[in-house]
Amino acid sequence: MIDNLKYTTKLFSSAAFSFLKINIIGQLLICALSVATLLIFLFQSADGPGAPGGLTIIPITMTLFFERPIGFTLTTLSIFVLPFILFSFGNKYIISKTTNKLLSDKGEKLLFPIIEKVLGKIKTNQPGLLKKGADNTKLKLRLIQEIKDSKESNKWLKKIIIYGFKKINLDDVDFTNENISFVDIIKEKTISGLKDVSNPSRNFFWIIIGIQISLLILVSTRMI
Repeated sequence: MIDNLKYTTKLFSSAAFSFLKINIIGQLLICALSVATLLIFLFQSADGPGAPGGLTIIPITMTLFFERPIGFTLTTLSIFVLPFILFSFGNKYIISKTTNKLLSDKGEKLLFPIIEKVLGKIKTNQPGLLKKGADNTKLKLRLIQEIKDSKESNKWLKKIIIYGFKKINLDDVDFTNENISFVDIIKEKTISGLKDVSNPSRNFFWIIIGIQISLLILVSTRMI
């Protein structure tokens, strides 16, 4: 028990640190490149015939847009969209990385007790969800909600189990068959779904930064 606690603490502390590292470095780079791109826009516009000197923010924005609509639109979109994309993909990357590491070590020993507890609660309180012809989408949503509401303190374990629940397909399961174990089937399908997750790649990080750098180059050379 103590060994498992030490392992999960070390594993998920590393995951949290990696998540923060990717996002902090990435967000700072995006911010720096975005500011540089906007400064280039202002500098180039200040030297042009439609120089926006002395204008307030709205007229300046309108001037930059009408002067170079493609470049200004792409720059504005990158400022607001790329940080959210980085955050989203960064979250998926860390969950995939942690899941692969967890399952290669002792994942089933840590995940199974939580899954069994949640499934047992559903079987007791909402047996109608296990009847033949029941809405399997509703069952999956119930499973996910039960994990979110569970008293398990480790949020990363919750995220990994929810990640696995979203990947399982229950359409081929007849829950009225007394010869099968509902708990065992869900556990096996969840672990199988998690094992199918490919080893994560950081390519998304470099693609996002590459897009921002390319935009900076295109703006500075007045190609857009």
